[in-house]
Amino acid sequence: MTEPMIRLLVADDHPIVRDGLAAVPGTQPDLQVVGAAGDGEEALRLVAALRPDVLLLDLEMPGIDGVGVLRRLQADGDLTPAIVFTAFDTDERIVEAVRAGARGYLLKGAPRAELFAAIRIVYGGGSLLQPLIASKLIAQMQGPPAPSANQALVEPLT
Repeated sequence: MTEPMIRLLVADDHPIVRDGLAAVPGTQPDLQVVGAAGDGEEALRLVAALRPDVLLLDLEMPGIDGVGVLRRLQADGDLTPAIVFTAFDTDERIVEAVRAGARGYLLKGAPRAELFAAIRIVYGGGSLLQPLIASKLIAQMQGPPAPSANQALVEPLT
């Protein structure tokens, strides 16, 4: 029995990165790139027209950025799972993307095998964050620790 073909849409504003992302999944028998977008508006149009199984999405794009694309998809009730594939690993961008509906978050330095695994996991209904991204997200969500009752009593006395 063969695995189902996973249909991908790639959205990145850098032509060389977009071309590479469109070519690399073709080395896998179960991955097929069905479209490529150079900006957020085009990504939204292609998601609606092509109905991909997974969206690979850069955060920094002209017009509507990646988070804007995620928010629009969410508002429209579109359930296309998205993996943010970006160079940006700042805490705020990670939290924004996850809150906007990203199911995965990978840095562009990720090895091919990690990208392929993320696509398959997200397609299967899971979520995936690289360890660095997961630890940044956890730290951001937990915020600064609240002072304990003992600290509150001791600190004014010192």
